[in-house]
Amino acid sequence: MLINTEKNEARLLNFDGYKRANIREPELGFSLIELLVGLVIGMMVTLVIMQVFSVFEGQKRSTTGTADAQTNGNIALYNIQRDVQIAGFGLPTFDKKNSPFKCIPSPTYDDPDTPIVEDFDMFPITIIDGGSGSDQVTVRYGDTTTGGISTKIPTNPTLPTISVDNNMGCKLNDVVMIVNGSTCAMTKASAISSPDTTKITVAPDVNGKVANAAKSGASLSCLGNWNSITYGVSNGGLVRNGELRVTEVVDIQAQYGVSDAASNNKVTTWVDATGGWSAGGLVNDRNRIKAVRVAIVARNGLLEKDNVTSNAPVAWVGTVGSPAPIIDLTGIPDWQRYRYRVYETIVPVRNMIWSKNTLE
Repeated sequence: MLINTEKNEARLLNFDGYKRANIREPELGFSLIELLVGLVIGMMVTLVIMQVFSVFEGQKRSTTGTADAQTNGNIALYNIQRDVQIAGFGLPTFDKKNSPFKCIPSPTYDDPDTPIVEDFDMFPITIIDGGSGSDQVTVRYGDTTTGGISTKIPTNPTLPTISVDNNMGCKLNDVVMIVNGSTCAMTKASAISSPDTTKITVAPDVNGKVANAAKSGASLSCLGNWNSITYGVSNGGLVRNGELRVTEVVDIQAQYGVSDAASNNKVTTWVDATGGWSAGGLVNDRNRIKAVRVAIVARNGLLEKDNVTSNAPVAWVGTVGSPAPIIDLTGIPDWQRYRYRVYETIVPVRNMIWSKNTLE
């Protein structure tokens, strides 16, 4: 029987002579319903992935911001510590007879050549209490090459020229300190004699303080450039003499470490710069200051969606006799939505041997 392949495509003779049915199978693929289900599942998986990514990204930013706060806090603390460690350098602390520790009141000088700069002040370090805000720390030191060695004024001078035993180490425009017992004065060197090395010409004695101190037997010291460095907080950053140094520093708290007596070098109490320890009341007890304690509050710059800080951080654990300073961050907008770290240190005033009895 002849097979008609044109009319009967469903039948075919295979290679081994047997017949088999050649049934055309339907084409395979996804239906519309299957596509819609797959699309929904894919969208759900994408949504979960994005949520997980958002959570981990937030955690990463918080961790990175905390690391930045740690770096900023340590750098800010190092800047202040570096200057406090050299506070008072250049003062004639080695003069047993005419010591700056005996100056009452502390001498100052208003330089007419620099009207925008604060008056020269002998006091090596001053804390201005900020109340509910940040404190300010001012450090003063010289850069003299003589390191605080004074020279004698053998005879009563005829101002503005002062004859001394030796003016080596003194330079033009150096800040000059004259000590005569408890009477002291600060002025500026307007000329240094050469080759004669026994004369120094000082700035005009406007208020007569130099004339009162510059007597026979007094001591004169050239302090070099008498630097005055003030640290504070402005616009969320640490500033040094008004210039931004470290960002995301929001608060400074500082205290004096004082001893029971000027002749004792042991710190027994930590006090805020208030009351008798304010800038204007330090004359009587200034020689009791042996160290400074500083706390820096650094902020993670990431503004969180929710509140992450309920209470302000604490500088250090205080006692009844030495209460810790209060850190108040409520003046910062949305302060509870930031994270904070506190870094603190104790810096001895090592360039000022405040115990005058040890010098005698």
